[in-house]
Amino acid sequence: METQSEVGSWDNYIKNFLKVEDVENETDGFVCISVEEVEFDGDKSLRLRLDRDPNKYLFDLNKTNASFIKTSGIKSPKDIVGKILYFKKVKVFNPQTKKEVDGLRILKIE
Repeated sequence: METQSEVGSWDNYIKNFLKVEDVENETDGFVCISVEEVEFDGDKSLRLRLDRDPNKYLFDLNKTNASFIKTSGIKSPKDIVGKILYFKKVKVFNPQTKKEVDGLRILKIE
């Protein structure tokens, strides 16, 4: 017989993903506090946990942002922890809606 586990908090189910409107300008720095591997429909990706007091955000790396990190001299994904990331707002193509939408690209890493 299956039993339901007790669920007493929404904290593990509601995630605060970094959105375009969370980045006011290109001088807003977000500290990477952890990196983890996530899987969607069999595809693996990296998810960064970012801190910008008083808020914490999640940011899933697409191929463009992951390549930027790698070519910036970060030797392995775990080495991004502790670094400050800066973002720029860009237009990106959403293949599901077939329209351009606002997106974020990593501008620089310190």
